[in-house]
Amino acid sequence: MSKIIEIAGLHKVYRTGAEDLSVLNDINVSIAKNCSLTITGHSGSGKSTLLNLISGLDFPTAGSIEVNGQRVDSMNEVELTTYRSFYVGLIFQFHYLLNDFTALENVMLPGYMSGQKRGFAEERAFELLKEVGLEERLDHYPLQMSGGERQRVAVARALINDPDLILADEPTGNLDEKNSKMVEDILFALIENHQKTMLLVTHDLNLAERGTRQMQLEHGELFEL
Repeated sequence: MSKIIEIAGLHKVYRTGAEDLSVLNDINVSIAKNCSLTITGHSGSGKSTLLNLISGLDFPTAGSIEVNGQRVDSMNEVELTTYRSFYVGLIFQFHYLLNDFTALENVMLPGYMSGQKRGFAEERAFELLKEVGLEERLDHYPLQMSGGERQRVAVARALINDPDLILADEPTGNLDEKNSKMVEDILFALIENHQKTMLLVTHDLNLAERGTRQMQLEHGELFEL
């Protein structure tokens, strides 16, 4: 099975004054296309750091990260902007929607900014919002929506540029049990329907069990479950 992510000898050390804080220690992992990999670990174990490195929001101390054959760790800022625009969809614990934009505008904006024609971006945004069950909320602003609805908008936004890889950092961490289950169901259905690869980090063991592959990050090391 072809690989979408290849990580070798990955280390991340944060230097604070006279002390070094080692967060990731010699991470080696290959992730196949169309896999949904979930990674668990306690708070501070380095889960978010790992996602930040794969997305190019941070840089490793040592080691390499390849996504679709591209060395993310050696990209410049222009290359990273293109990479994050077209190859990666990001979903965070907080939705980070723009309060002055409607649900439809929030979803279509990354597509429009990446070069899609306005009509195409708007139509694609509508279809994605329909998939997450928000076709009746197109003209609503974030402050007019519930927390679960806002997070579903964020999920739709992550797919607007048809990325190969979805990186999800505690995507249900701010939601109650009912909305968490709804967002989980929608997210995994979208990943399967659109044939995407997803790397999801969470402390929620029930959510982690939904992955087709499961790992744990502990003391800076990654273990298969």
